[in-house]
Amino acid sequence: MKQNLRSKEVTNLSDVVRLDKLPEKAIIPMRQHDGIACAPLVKKGEAVIVGQKLGECEGSDLAYVHSPFCGTVDSIELMPNPSGKRILSVVLTPSECAQSVDFVPEKNAPPSRLIQIIKEAGIVEYYEKPTYLALKPGKRIDTLLMNATFPLITHAYLNSLDKVLEGFRLMLEASGIPRGVIVVRADDKESIKAFKSAKVDGKPLTVAPIIGKRHADYYLEDVEDQIIVVAAGNITYTPTMMNLLSANVMGRKLPLGGEPSDAHVVVCGVKSAKAVYDAICEGKPYLENVVTVKGAVNNPKSVIVRFGTPIKDVIEACGGYKGEPGKIIVNGSMGGITVYTDEAPIVKNTTGIVVQTKEQVLRDVTSACIHCARCVDACPVNLLPTRIASYSDLGKYEECEHLYAMNCIECGSCAMVCPSKRHLVQLIRYSKLQIQNMCTAEARGGD
Repeated sequence: MKQNLRSKEVTNLSDVVRLDKLPEKAIIPMRQHDGIACAPLVKKGEAVIVGQKLGECEGSDLAYVHSPFCGTVDSIELMPNPSGKRILSVVLTPSECAQSVDFVPEKNAPPSRLIQIIKEAGIVEYYEKPTYLALKPGKRIDTLLMNATFPLITHAYLNSLDKVLEGFRLMLEASGIPRGVIVVRADDKESIKAFKSAKVDGKPLTVAPIIGKRHADYYLEDVEDQIIVVAAGNITYTPTMMNLLSANVMGRKLPLGGEPSDAHVVVCGVKSAKAVYDAICEGKPYLENVVTVKGAVNNPKSVIVRFGTPIKDVIEACGGYKGEPGKIIVNGSMGGITVYTDEAPIVKNTTGIVVQTKEQVLRDVTSACIHCARCVDACPVNLLPTRIASYSDLGKYEECEHLYAMNCIECGSCAMVCPSKRHLVQLIRYSKLQIQNMCTAEARGGD
């Protein structure tokens, strides 16, 4: 695969801080994962406490929702969401009460119980899959990859790196996966230094570079350690790039339309490893995340935020907007989603917020494709972006599928080099949505 993804400069934000100020209203969506929405367990006017289960799902693809606040249920209604949709949510009026459910640690539980604890805690991966399902995909898995290539997120957890590593080890124990590989960017010197100083089971971690054919397997054969760290280029692997992460780190080719588990690999995040530690060693459900805030704010920083906190409150904790805001992007300027209101809440897969002023928002005029093929040269997975986008624009989604639109990792490289300023990523992303809808309709028709 071609490796011409644009490298992003690794910068440091100020030390992570906790947002303790209570929001005026907390919006807790009943669906914060890629799966079945939860049914509310509370009613309007009911008092709730920290850690109380607010939503419960049925079936196998679920992630329970818990209250990060004490307070009173103000309403249960469709509310704005970072996904761009309106999601059924429990709206709370938080109170200063510190009461919580009993948090009961279970450090010495057997693997089957560990998986159950992870499930009951409602932990969700950064790519929206419930963690308990990610760890048990129903296939033979030999390696658990931790994606630590988001430098600002990884830096925010370096002060609690021992808990992250213990959570990662517990994920291996719960799943029965024999070994783990932590993947960092090669230019993330701060994270590499921290991992070199860390220990697992009293032994220093092995930190090795991915060079040529020396993939993670090469180093795992030479060491007896259960967990190693590898530095893999200068790419930040977003949720749509997990196949590329697996291929680059493990050197294993994936079939078209495949997923990491087809290469005997599953992927987790730094935040979920910390959440697993909290669930097993402290008995806490998944209630908060670190969110990095960058761009047009007065004091960019990483903030520990409880789920349900409106984005505007996080912006305020970073000194407020710097100038008139023109765009708020959740989860990265390349593959993220622009939200239409800062009333939308922080949810389980929120990793970052980027604010742009009106002057910074690009408003290029799109023109016809000139067939220069620059997008083809830029595509790291060897697709034909302009052809897929054209078919998508015409509503020919079956043709998009035949051109492997579902393999697009939505990195934005094609749009960045397009001299005609075509909305390639948006069109391809829309075609993927329509292909998924077609597959869902066919499956229902076949039942």
